[in-house]
Amino acid sequence: MDFLREDLLMKQSVFETEIFSHSLSLKNAGVRISCDRLALPKIEWLLPSGELLWASDDADSFRRLHFLSLRSSGLFKNPEEGISLLEHLAPVFLLYPQMRFKVQALSGELPLLDGSAYPWYEAVRSLAGIPQELAFYDVPLRERLEFENGFWEISPSETLEVEYSISHSAFSDSAYCAIYDAEDLVKIFPARTFIFEEDLAKAQTAGLLSGVDAHSGLLLSERNGEACALVGAPFRQKNEPAMHKILDLIGDLSLPLPFLPKLKIRIHNGGHIAHRKLLERLLDYAFGNSSQVE
Repeated sequence: MDFLREDLLMKQSVFETEIFSHSLSLKNAGVRISCDRLALPKIEWLLPSGELLWASDDADSFRRLHFLSLRSSGLFKNPEEGISLLEHLAPVFLLYPQMRFKVQALSGELPLLDGSAYPWYEAVRSLAGIPQELAFYDVPLRERLEFENGFWEISPSETLEVEYSISHSAFSDSAYCAIYDAEDLVKIFPARTFIFEEDLAKAQTAGLLSGVDAHSGLLLSERNGEACALVGAPFRQKNEPAMHKILDLIGDLSLPLPFLPKLKIRIHNGGHIAHRKLLERLLDYAFGNSSQVE
Protein backbone atom coordinates (compact mmCIF):
# COMPACT_ATOMS: atom_id res chain seq x y z
CA MET A 1 0.00 0.00 0.00
CA ASP A 2 2.88 2.42 0.72
CA PHE A 3 4.28 1.87 -2.77
CA LEU A 4 0.84 2.48 -4.29
CA ARG A 5 0.41 5.70 -2.30
CA GLU A 6 3.85 6.98 -3.39
CA ASP A 7 3.06 6.15 -7.01
CA LEU A 8 -0.20 8.12 -6.86
CA LEU A 9 1.58 11.12 -5.31
CA MET A 10 4.20 11.05 -8.07
CA LYS A 11 1.46 11.15 -10.71
CA GLN A 12 -0.38 14.00 -8.99
CA SER A 13 0.21 17.38 -10.61
CA VAL A 14 -2.28 19.66 -8.83
CA PHE A 15 -1.71 20.66 -5.20
CA GLU A 16 -3.94 22.93 -3.16
CA THR A 17 -4.07 24.62 0.23
CA GLU A 18 -6.30 27.03 2.12
CA ILE A 19 -4.93 29.68 4.47
CA PHE A 20 -6.80 31.74 7.05
CA SER A 21 -5.82 34.49 9.47
CA HIS A 22 -6.76 38.01 10.47
CA SER A 23 -6.19 40.77 7.92
CA LEU A 24 -6.06 44.55 8.24
CA SER A 25 -9.81 44.90 8.84
CA LEU A 26 -11.11 41.31 9.06
CA LYS A 27 -10.78 38.85 11.92
CA ASN A 28 -10.86 35.85 9.56
CA ALA A 29 -9.63 36.36 6.01
CA GLY A 30 -8.97 33.41 3.74
CA VAL A 31 -7.48 32.34 0.43
CA ARG A 32 -7.27 29.12 -1.58
CA ILE A 33 -4.09 28.55 -3.60
CA SER A 34 -3.66 25.76 -6.12
CA CYS A 35 -0.59 24.86 -8.13
CA ASP A 36 -0.56 22.75 -11.30
CA ARG A 37 3.04 21.68 -11.82
CA LEU A 38 2.44 20.37 -15.36
CA ALA A 39 0.29 23.12 -16.88
CA LEU A 40 1.60 26.09 -18.86
CA PRO A 41 2.76 28.98 -16.65
CA LYS A 42 0.12 31.47 -15.57
CA ILE A 43 -1.25 33.09 -12.41
CA GLU A 44 -5.00 33.61 -12.09
CA TRP A 45 -6.38 35.81 -9.31
CA LEU A 46 -10.02 35.12 -8.49
CA LEU A 47 -12.58 37.05 -6.50
CA PRO A 48 -14.48 35.39 -3.62
CA SER A 49 -17.30 34.80 -6.14
CA GLY A 50 -14.92 32.72 -8.25
CA GLU A 51 -14.90 35.32 -11.03
CA LEU A 52 -11.51 36.10 -12.59
CA LEU A 53 -10.03 39.41 -11.44
CA TRP A 54 -6.92 39.25 -13.64
CA ALA A 55 -4.47 36.77 -15.13
CA SER A 56 -0.74 37.15 -15.70
CA ASP A 57 -1.03 36.22 -19.39
CA ASP A 58 -3.63 38.91 -20.10
CA ALA A 59 -2.25 42.45 -19.95
CA ASP A 60 -5.65 43.99 -20.62
CA SER A 61 -7.24 42.22 -17.64
CA PHE A 62 -4.67 43.87 -15.38
CA ARG A 63 -4.79 47.31 -17.00
CA ARG A 64 -8.57 47.49 -16.59
CA LEU A 65 -8.38 47.22 -12.81
CA HIS A 66 -8.59 50.13 -10.40
CA PHE A 67 -5.81 50.51 -7.83
CA LEU A 68 -6.65 51.40 -4.23
CA SER A 69 -4.24 51.84 -1.32
CA LEU A 70 -5.34 51.87 2.32
CA ARG A 71 -2.06 50.74 3.92
CA SER A 72 -2.03 47.86 1.41
CA SER A 73 -2.32 47.21 -2.31
CA GLY A 74 -5.80 46.58 -3.62
CA LEU A 75 -7.02 45.87 -7.15
CA PHE A 76 -10.70 46.26 -7.98
CA LYS A 77 -13.11 45.86 -10.87
CA ASN A 78 -15.49 48.21 -9.08
CA PRO A 79 -15.95 49.35 -5.44
CA GLU A 80 -17.57 46.03 -4.49
CA GLU A 81 -15.35 43.60 -6.41
CA GLY A 82 -11.67 43.46 -5.58
CA ILE A 83 -8.88 42.06 -3.42
CA SER A 84 -6.56 43.87 -1.00
CA LEU A 85 -3.36 42.92 0.85
CA LEU A 86 -1.72 41.46 -2.23
CA GLU A 87 1.83 42.67 -1.72
CA HIS A 88 3.06 39.92 0.64
CA LEU A 89 1.88 36.96 -1.45
CA ALA A 90 2.72 38.27 -4.93
CA PRO A 91 6.54 38.24 -4.54
CA VAL A 92 6.53 34.53 -3.68
CA PHE A 93 5.34 33.68 -7.19
CA LEU A 94 8.55 35.27 -8.52
CA LEU A 95 10.22 32.03 -7.37
CA TYR A 96 8.05 29.98 -9.75
CA PRO A 97 7.78 31.83 -13.09
CA GLN A 98 7.27 28.58 -15.01
CA MET A 99 4.32 27.23 -13.00
CA ARG A 100 0.55 27.58 -13.04
CA PHE A 101 -1.18 29.01 -9.96
CA LYS A 102 -4.76 29.85 -9.16
CA VAL A 103 -5.37 32.18 -6.23
CA GLN A 104 -8.96 32.51 -5.06
CA ALA A 105 -9.61 35.05 -2.35
CA LEU A 106 -12.21 33.79 0.11
CA SER A 107 -12.67 37.32 1.47
CA GLY A 108 -12.08 40.86 0.25
CA GLU A 109 -8.65 40.94 1.90
CA LEU A 110 -5.95 38.29 1.86
CA PRO A 111 -4.72 36.98 5.23
CA LEU A 112 -2.07 39.14 6.87
CA LEU A 113 -0.43 36.21 8.68
CA ASP A 114 2.59 37.60 10.59
CA GLY A 115 2.91 40.65 8.36
CA SER A 116 5.72 39.22 6.23
CA ALA A 117 6.03 37.08 3.11
CA TYR A 118 7.73 34.14 4.80
CA PRO A 119 4.61 32.16 5.81
CA TRP A 120 3.36 32.61 2.23
CA TYR A 121 6.68 31.26 0.96
CA GLU A 122 6.39 28.19 3.17
CA ALA A 123 2.83 27.54 1.99
CA VAL A 124 3.57 27.99 -1.73
CA ARG A 125 6.78 25.96 -1.54
CA SER A 126 4.80 23.06 -0.04
CA LEU A 127 2.74 23.12 -3.25
CA ALA A 128 5.32 24.00 -5.88
CA GLY A 129 8.56 22.53 -4.58
CA ILE A 130 12.08 23.86 -5.09
CA PRO A 131 12.20 27.48 -6.37
CA GLN A 132 13.05 28.05 -10.02
CA GLU A 133 15.38 30.53 -11.67
CA LEU A 134 14.10 34.09 -11.46
CA ALA A 135 12.94 35.85 -14.62
CA PHE A 136 13.90 39.45 -15.49
CA TYR A 137 13.04 41.98 -18.17
CA ASP A 138 14.94 45.01 -19.46
CA VAL A 139 13.80 48.55 -18.69
CA PRO A 140 15.76 51.25 -20.61
CA LEU A 141 14.53 54.15 -18.46
CA ARG A 142 16.21 56.88 -16.44
CA GLU A 143 13.58 58.82 -14.54
CA ARG A 144 12.89 60.58 -11.27
CA LEU A 145 9.57 61.29 -9.61
CA GLU A 146 9.23 63.56 -6.61
CA PHE A 147 6.23 63.41 -4.29
CA GLU A 148 5.39 64.74 -0.84
CA ASN A 149 8.30 64.00 1.53
CA GLY A 150 10.00 61.66 -0.90
CA PHE A 151 11.09 60.56 -4.37
CA TRP A 152 12.01 57.62 -6.52
CA GLU A 153 14.54 57.45 -9.31
CA ILE A 154 15.38 54.60 -11.65
CA SER A 155 18.13 53.65 -14.06
CA PRO A 156 19.00 50.46 -16.00
CA SER A 157 20.89 47.73 -14.17
CA GLU A 158 22.04 44.17 -14.73
CA THR A 159 19.52 42.97 -12.14
CA LEU A 160 17.09 44.49 -9.61
CA GLU A 161 18.84 46.72 -7.09
CA VAL A 162 16.92 48.67 -4.48
CA GLU A 163 18.09 51.40 -2.10
CA TYR A 164 15.18 52.25 0.19
CA SER A 165 15.22 54.90 2.90
CA ILE A 166 12.46 56.01 5.26
CA SER A 167 12.06 58.68 7.91
CA HIS A 168 9.50 59.22 10.65
CA SER A 169 9.93 62.17 12.98
CA ALA A 170 13.54 61.85 14.19
CA PHE A 171 13.79 58.19 13.15
CA SER A 172 15.40 57.15 9.88
CA ASP A 173 16.24 53.77 8.39
CA SER A 174 17.66 52.50 5.13
CA ALA A 175 18.41 49.20 3.42
CA TYR A 176 19.91 47.92 0.18
CA CYS A 177 19.50 44.68 -1.71
CA ALA A 178 20.44 43.24 -5.09
CA ILE A 179 18.28 40.40 -6.37
CA TYR A 180 20.08 37.92 -8.61
CA ASP A 181 18.55 34.61 -7.58
CA ALA A 182 15.93 32.95 -5.39
CA GLU A 183 18.20 32.98 -2.34
CA ASP A 184 18.54 36.77 -2.52
CA LEU A 185 14.77 37.14 -2.66
CA VAL A 186 13.96 34.72 0.15
CA LYS A 187 16.28 36.64 2.50
CA ILE A 188 13.86 39.58 2.37
CA PHE A 189 10.70 37.54 3.05
CA PRO A 190 10.89 37.50 6.90
CA ALA A 191 10.79 41.32 7.18
CA ARG A 192 7.47 42.29 8.80
CA THR A 193 5.12 45.16 8.21
CA PHE A 194 5.24 47.91 10.81
CA ILE A 195 3.38 50.91 12.14
CA PHE A 196 4.21 53.56 14.72
CA GLU A 197 1.95 53.69 17.76
CA GLU A 198 0.61 57.19 17.03
CA ASP A 199 -0.25 56.18 13.46
CA LEU A 200 -2.05 53.07 14.70
CA ALA A 201 -4.11 55.19 17.10
CA LYS A 202 -5.09 57.58 14.30
CA ALA A 203 -6.00 54.74 11.95
CA GLN A 204 -8.15 52.94 14.51
CA THR A 205 -9.88 56.21 15.44
CA ALA A 206 -10.76 56.50 11.75
CA GLY A 207 -12.20 52.97 11.80
CA LEU A 208 -9.26 51.32 10.04
CA LEU A 209 -7.04 48.35 11.00
CA SER A 210 -9.74 46.73 13.11
CA GLY A 211 -8.44 43.26 12.28
CA VAL A 212 -4.85 43.64 13.44
CA ASP A 213 -3.56 42.00 16.61
CA ALA A 214 -0.27 41.36 18.39
CA HIS A 215 0.82 38.93 15.67
CA SER A 216 0.28 41.35 12.77
CA GLY A 217 3.82 42.71 12.58
CA LEU A 218 5.83 45.37 14.38
CA LEU A 219 4.35 48.11 16.55
CA LEU A 220 7.04 50.77 16.85
CA SER A 221 7.73 53.74 19.06
CA GLU A 222 10.24 56.44 18.14
CA ARG A 223 12.57 57.31 21.02
CA ASN A 224 15.57 59.58 20.63
CA GLY A 225 15.78 58.86 16.92
CA GLU A 226 15.59 55.08 17.36
CA ALA A 227 12.69 52.75 16.62
CA CYS A 228 11.76 50.54 19.57
CA ALA A 229 9.48 47.55 19.06
CA LEU A 230 6.57 47.69 21.51
CA VAL A 231 5.14 44.55 19.88
CA GLY A 232 7.10 42.03 17.83
CA ALA A 233 10.55 42.36 19.42
CA PRO A 234 13.22 41.41 18.68
CA PHE A 235 13.81 42.55 15.10
CA ARG A 236 14.28 39.61 12.75
CA GLN A 237 17.01 41.31 10.77
CA LYS A 238 18.98 44.52 10.65
CA ASN A 239 16.95 47.46 9.32
CA GLU A 240 13.77 45.35 9.31
CA PRO A 241 11.41 48.33 8.68
CA ALA A 242 13.34 49.44 5.58
CA MET A 243 13.71 45.83 4.43
CA HIS A 244 9.94 45.42 4.64
CA LYS A 245 9.50 48.49 2.46
CA ILE A 246 11.69 46.75 -0.13
CA LEU A 247 9.46 43.69 0.17
CA ASP A 248 6.37 45.87 -0.36
CA LEU A 249 7.97 47.45 -3.43
CA ILE A 250 8.87 44.08 -4.96
CA GLY A 251 5.38 42.80 -4.21
CA ASP A 252 3.76 45.79 -5.88
CA LEU A 253 6.01 45.55 -8.95
CA SER A 254 5.28 41.82 -9.39
CA LEU A 255 1.47 42.07 -9.24
CA PRO A 256 0.86 41.88 -13.01
CA LEU A 257 3.19 38.93 -13.67
CA PRO A 258 6.03 37.12 -11.86
CA PHE A 259 9.01 38.85 -13.47
CA LEU A 260 11.40 41.48 -12.11
CA PRO A 261 12.69 44.60 -13.86
CA LYS A 262 16.40 45.07 -14.41
CA LEU A 263 16.56 48.39 -12.62
CA LYS A 264 18.44 50.27 -9.97
CA ILE A 265 15.77 51.93 -7.83
CA ARG A 266 16.46 54.59 -5.23
CA ILE A 267 13.39 55.50 -3.22
CA HIS A 268 12.78 57.62 -0.15
CA ASN A 269 9.58 57.54 1.90
CA GLY A 270 7.77 55.59 -0.74
CA GLY A 271 4.56 53.69 -0.22
CA HIS A 272 2.08 51.72 -2.25
CA ILE A 273 0.92 54.78 -4.20
CA ALA A 274 4.50 55.68 -5.15
CA HIS A 275 5.19 52.04 -6.04
CA ARG A 276 2.10 52.02 -8.25
CA LYS A 277 3.28 55.09 -10.15
CA LEU A 278 6.54 53.30 -10.81
CA LEU A 279 4.77 50.13 -11.92
CA GLU A 280 2.72 52.12 -14.43
CA ARG A 281 5.98 53.21 -16.09
CA LEU A 282 7.11 49.58 -16.31
CA LEU A 283 3.99 47.82 -17.62
CA ASP A 284 4.78 48.16 -21.32
CA TYR A 285 8.24 46.70 -20.77
CA ALA A 286 6.98 43.93 -18.49
CA PHE A 287 4.28 42.71 -20.83
CA GLY A 288 6.32 43.46 -23.95
CA ASN A 289 9.14 41.21 -22.73
CA SER A 290 6.99 38.56 -21.09
CA SER A 291 7.65 36.01 -23.84
CA GLN A 292 11.39 36.73 -23.87
CA VAL A 293 12.30 37.13 -20.22
CA GLU A 294 15.74 36.04 -19.13
